[in-house]
Amino acid sequence: MAVDGYAFAGDGRRVARVDVSSDAGQTWVQADLGPDHGPWAWRLWHAEVHVTAGDAVLVARAWDGTAAAQPSEAAQLWNPKGYVNNSCPRATVHAVGA
Repeated sequence: MAVDGYAFAGDGRRVARVDVSSDAGQTWVQADLGPDHGPWAWRLWHAEVHVTAGDAVLVARAWDGTAAAQPSEAAQLWNPKGYVNNSCPRATVHAVGA
C-alpha cells in the first residue's frame, strides 16, 4: 500500500527522516523523502507499507536534524486547550483483499 504525507520540523530545523507503521507502531519502515526546500518548508514523503485485509492503524513519525522525534501519543502533550499537539498522526484504514 502506498502512503504519502508531509512533515515539518519547525524551530528552524530540517526534516531528516520519516518512519511509517501499518501496525499501530509495532514495526516501522523508513519513508523516501522528497526534496529539502529549507528549514521552514514542508517536506513531502512516500512509503510502501504492507497491509493485510481488514483494519490497520497507520502511524507516521518524523525526525529532525537534531535526532528529535515527534511524541508518540497526544497524552504526552496534554494541556487544557490542546495547543502544540505535534504527536504522531494516526489513521485507521480498512483494506480489502484483492
